[in-house]
Amino acid sequence: MFFPHALGTRRRQLQQQGGNCDELPVVTCFEASSSPGGVWRSDRNRNSTNMYEALWTNGPHFAMEFFDHTYDEHCGCALPMYLPRKLVLQYLIERVTKNDANFFNRVKFNTLVQSVKYDDEMAKFVVQTLDKETAITSTSFFDKCIWAGGGNGRPHIPNSIAEALSSFSGNIMHSSQTDENFDQYVRDKCILIIGDNYSAEDLTLQAIKLGVKEVTICSRSGMGMAYYTEAWPGDKVDVVYGFLLTGVTNDGFGIILTKSEYDFERDEYVRKKKKKTLNGIDTVIYCTGYDSNFDMLDASLRPDGKDALFSKDDLPHDWKMSRNGLSNEFGDVPVGTIKECWLTQKNLYRGVLISNPSMMFVKERMDVPLIDLDVQTWLLLMHITRDNLPSIDEMKRFNREQFSREMDVVMLRYQLDMNYKQRWWNVSDNHWTYDHFDERSIEFYKQYYRLQYQILARDTIDSNYPLNIGTYGELNEKGETLVKFNIASSYARYNLDGESPDAEWRTFRDCDPSNCYSIFTGTKAVPLKSHWLDLECNEYNQEK
Repeated sequence: MFFPHALGTRRRQLQQQGGNCDELPVVTCFEASSSPGGVWRSDRNRNSTNMYEALWTNGPHFAMEFFDHTYDEHCGCALPMYLPRKLVLQYLIERVTKNDANFFNRVKFNTLVQSVKYDDEMAKFVVQTLDKETAITSTSFFDKCIWAGGGNGRPHIPNSIAEALSSFSGNIMHSSQTDENFDQYVRDKCILIIGDNYSAEDLTLQAIKLGVKEVTICSRSGMGMAYYTEAWPGDKVDVVYGFLLTGVTNDGFGIILTKSEYDFERDEYVRKKKKKTLNGIDTVIYCTGYDSNFDMLDASLRPDGKDALFSKDDLPHDWKMSRNGLSNEFGDVPVGTIKECWLTQKNLYRGVLISNPSMMFVKERMDVPLIDLDVQTWLLLMHITRDNLPSIDEMKRFNREQFSREMDVVMLRYQLDMNYKQRWWNVSDNHWTYDHFDERSIEFYKQYYRLQYQILARDTIDSNYPLNIGTYGELNEKGETLVKFNIASSYARYNLDGESPDAEWRTFRDCDPSNCYSIFTGTKAVPLKSHWLDLECNEYNQEK
């Protein structure tokens, strides 16, 4: 819904200024679901991916507040730091409809996009769609195409784990399949969660709320938020690090885990001899993430694949990482294989496919996805209306410079560069980098979030997006405040103490919210009405 909203906002601006609206595009939006909301909806639809029931936000809501619709305006009262999914969805929908009651009339719901091809001769996209209600197939032609299918297009389930679980006698589900019946799969039961990031964190807390007997989280890499969480309510959670699920015991309810280590030469996890058996597991939940669905796009229009990845050849020949807290110990680590793209893709220039600039993408790339997605749509609208894209060489140069800056951020280079990751993995278990409260570690977090907001600041300026958080070179007070919010959210997990008197009930959502406030209105976040474990989704506020 972000691009149509950006278009509507721009139209109102031009009308108020007496400008010409003829430059604005006519937009057709296809949506496979029956109503708006995407993964924020919890109602089940076999042909789409929905977010699981009872989701609350993992990040502070003020980090996803919009310039044209504040939470004060939406709710009329102060809110806690973390909010229920339902409230955020209501907030998003009210934002786009408050100035346009017919906003969603231009969306073709229940419409599945089957194929998208580009006809060079016509210089148009040929789009084939299926009306899911009438089963009628239609073909349409467009000058531009924007893919905005989200990062949750389809559940990701590793084949090796699915095969290992083939003889399991209990319940198996992906996080996206949990619904109002989740209670029957977890209450008084022992469950295994595969994966350690936000889905694992959410479902573990929800299971504890519903009365689970025991939760085991299988963390292969030890890089997710659930792995870093210092304590869980009721001491019901065991996080098992460095193991792979490799089999099922003869009775069908025991899970065999095998120790694994990453082999950098073979570029894969290899199994070791050590094994661990989890007995009496009733439910296994995949919290293994999602994949974007580009299947409808012709191969020439897809942004994934090897073309998306940078290499060391994309850096200046004399490139060296700027000095940081690890420089004296690590020295100059040679750049190795680049395994991922993070904030920038080699084949996309600010959402535009370089090989075909009429093909565009709105993709999640930051830890502040909602605001970032909104800004991206303003950038794309600027590209479409001004037709001011730089040359291909200039676009590639821009991306290389961005990649170089990402490689200068310690936590990003760790994700991108396999040589740097290997060097980091060789530090001892008591190394200061494992201490989140070491000043050097804190500085790494600041650097990581600061670059994201600096990119956002640059894009807001270039797209005339009405949010001033500084520049690409330096954030202003508002920008630095947003950095602090994100760091505070991470440390809400690190500050949990399993030995404290409140360990039976405290979660990261029960943290002190007093330092979190709206950068638009100054309204401060308030504590939850009661302990998060005791709350229903509609009991999020003292005033409710």
